[in-house]
Amino acid sequence: MTHAIIPIEEGKYGIRLQALKKDADEPSAMANYLSQMAIVTKQDDLLTLSLLLQSQQTITGVQIENQTGEFVEAIEKQVDEEMDRRFEMFTLAELPAIIHARVQYEVEHEGKSLKGDEVLRLSFFGESLEKVE
Repeated sequence: MTHAIIPIEEGKYGIRLQALKKDADEPSAMANYLSQMAIVTKQDDLLTLSLLLQSQQTITGVQIENQTGEFVEAIEKQVDEEMDRRFEMFTLAELPAIIHARVQYEVEHEGKSLKGDEVLRLSFFGESLEKVE
């Protein structure tokens, strides 16, 4: 696994990402519930990462791994009930090309409620970094 850091200058950027399985370079089952674009903002040496969850009722929780190896909760959440979406914002010291994440989910399947807690990897494409307003 690479520990490359994506350099970020002051400003707000869109960046492509892919949700991968924890141990394989294959799409995670969570890929369908997570936008393939994230927003990275750097302001006054503070770096934030905003992830868009496409089915906020299915994805009940998200944590990302910080630089000390702890899984941390979002510092801010914005829910759009009508669109069934949720933005979750995390603080980072830097943006690694790959971040481990944990996702808790609950889905209805054949009349039963299935719950889970999965670790996956978020792989960011540094070359896709594009300034947004």
